[in-house]
Amino acid sequence: MASPAKQAKAESHTIVGYVHSVSPVKTSRRNVRYFEANLQTGREEYHRLVAFAVGKRTAFVQASQNDRAVKLANVKKSVSYSDPGGFDVICSNGSSLEVVEGVQFCRRDPSSMGQMTIGEVLRLGPRQSVGVVEVKILPEGTVSKVVAVDGVQCELKEFQICDRTGQTTLTLWDKQILAVQVSKSYRLAKLATRKSGDRTVLTSTPSTTLSEISAVGQPDSIEVRDDRQNTSMIRGIVNGVQIIGKHRCRRCHSNQEEFVTRASTHRCQRCKLLQRSTSFAVSYSGVLVLTSNGQDQSLSFTNSAICNYLKEKEMSESMKDVEAIEEHFLNIGQVDISVNGEGLIVSIQECAENELGGLVLEADFAGELHELSLEHEEVKH
Repeated sequence: MASPAKQAKAESHTIVGYVHSVSPVKTSRRNVRYFEANLQTGREEYHRLVAFAVGKRTAFVQASQNDRAVKLANVKKSVSYSDPGGFDVICSNGSSLEVVEGVQFCRRDPSSMGQMTIGEVLRLGPRQSVGVVEVKILPEGTVSKVVAVDGVQCELKEFQICDRTGQTTLTLWDKQILAVQVSKSYRLAKLATRKSGDRTVLTSTPSTTLSEISAVGQPDSIEVRDDRQNTSMIRGIVNGVQIIGKHRCRRCHSNQEEFVTRASTHRCQRCKLLQRSTSFAVSYSGVLVLTSNGQDQSLSFTNSAICNYLKEKEMSESMKDVEAIEEHFLNIGQVDISVNGEGLIVSIQECAENELGGLVLEADFAGELHELSLEHEEVKH
């Protein structure tokens, strides 16, 4: 077995590229000082660089300001949590930096933070920041998925978007999904690019903001991606339900392991800021057991499906009372549930027969009361 020293040596890398956007010195939660930068390692390839050797920051700043290529030796590659398909570059006190010549690609700044068209976005490489886009949400092509982030189930949804210059995919997360509607236009700020095959796509970040705007045009031809072919409708009775509500700090975006919903305030377990309980964002996940045609099916909730249903039923007061939501689903009778190819609940509709049945019962009850009153009058006479 290799010694720890040999293992560490085997893990070290030498990387050549250009340094961009060196940050000020920061302090981590564990009181460790570091700084960050963007490292360009190809014509359109960028990686996040994290340096725990703050004494080397001046050399990085000079290389960035002078547009000089550098060779970083004895650095490590780490899994990138912001881009699972890429990697971060980690520098330590044992890492070295030297200026080099003859690099096979030119220095190219990451995309500017100004407004861009979709046509310009499509020419970008992955892991680049996009300041602002103004786009239309196309009516078809939406796909919901659920992924685990820090042990918490989070919903992401892909939308097809366009402007007059082109079309691509936009991925939104959790509450951002609820803020848009298909066929409407929006101004989105602080996005990032990813690669899906050979196509550049956009994804939201924790800092993304959006607002509705007047209608945005679309290109002469649209690539139609019909999501309905992968969606099925199931009718049945809810026989079991489990809903989990997770709260997230709006300031540092961390999940709260313990949260008392009836308390007026809560202190974030990460940033320690005391805040009103209502300021914490809540997202839902869970399982619904539906009995349909004599068989039980286990379906997974999405946050958007639950929130849209509660909004439609005007149950906003119950949105933070998980038990009240669970009891409601157990008592509503038959439901129509739209499920996508991932087995995720896209929408929930109470069957019209339930409401009609209630009206029939009320009519029957009123008729019985009328007959009893007539009998009572006959007895009196």
